[in-house]
Amino acid sequence: MRTLIRQNRDARIDFFRGIALWSMFIDHLIKSWLRAVTLKEFAFCDSAELFVLLSGISAGIVYKKALTRDGLLAAWIKILRRVVVIYRTHLMVFMLFVAEAIALVAWLHPPLFLQLINLETFADNPYQKILDAVLLGYQPKFFDILPLYIVFLLIFCVALPLIRWPRVVLSLSVLLYVATRTFHLGMPGSQGAWFFNPLAWQIIFILGAVSGSILTAKTYWRGWDWLAVLFALFSFFESHAGHLANRVPAAILIHFDVDKSSLHPLRILAILSLAWLVWRYLPATASWLQSRLAEPFILLGQHSLPVFSASILFAIFGQAVLFNDSGWLPQLLVPGLGSLALLAVGALAAWNNKPPVSGAPVIELRESEPERVAEVA
Repeated sequence: MRTLIRQNRDARIDFFRGIALWSMFIDHLIKSWLRAVTLKEFAFCDSAELFVLLSGISAGIVYKKALTRDGLLAAWIKILRRVVVIYRTHLMVFMLFVAEAIALVAWLHPPLFLQLINLETFADNPYQKILDAVLLGYQPKFFDILPLYIVFLLIFCVALPLIRWPRVVLSLSVLLYVATRTFHLGMPGSQGAWFFNPLAWQIIFILGAVSGSILTAKTYWRGWDWLAVLFALFSFFESHAGHLANRVPAAILIHFDVDKSSLHPLRILAILSLAWLVWRYLPATASWLQSRLAEPFILLGQHSLPVFSASILFAIFGQAVLFNDSGWLPQLLVPGLGSLALLAVGALAAWNNKPPVSGAPVIELRESEPERVAEVA
């Protein structure tokens, strides 16, 4: 596996992006017992915030470099090319998703399965639903991340000319976030507003994109570390308020309605506190990031678009199986085989993207190795 992993990259980004991808796959298995160990059980935030933050960090590295080296127009073209790739992938996976769902219903007959994955109305007017999907207005279950990222990249296109002034970009992002939550702004869809409101979620993406430019000091006030630790502990404790209700005095617990769709501020603080601690105390050269245990997640994180796309198709199959039988054997086989399948997709993508052997003919032009960090979903 080590030969498939690209070197000269920040392994922290790849590792935690791999963790986020694997966690999203497990969280999509709604009846899986393994959901109890994903990030959502330990903080106000979950793998979605982690994935978006890391995507912003990657985008900031790559497109700022393209802006500096090639100019604004070239950087815009690079971003728009990525938008086209993600949009094309979204439509291809959508058609496979619909075909797979129909086959699973005919084969396994899982109860209320089409309602769960938001396909129950597809058969009533399939042509309209396909058109809505093309326009990103129709988003079945699990299909909200890629459209979200498309909007992020388009927003980043607008912000890119100001990227030399990262605090200005961040201030505008905060203003958009506040306006979105205050005036209930959002993206319309065929079945109401998008579940992930990109006008709110963009703040995490932008925070990641400008973090490399803002966090340039060699030393920082130690109090930030303590605040991050205290908030992380508070987030962990309060996220388990429901489980602790009968074990601790009621006055200690505070029940928060931490909405995910419009990104409650506590979700932002939770992911930022964890990210701050990782950035401060986990060096990119940490030896365990080179270990055999870290390699699978790094491999997943380096090929996030094909891995995430495949995880949608694997998750719907696994969920149909668990709907019919959620006993201990399916609970072992579905997430276990699904995780291995994701690794196989990551390995196949790595093999396909390996540079040509010295002396072999070059089939296609490839981006330089450092820029491959842009391969985010």
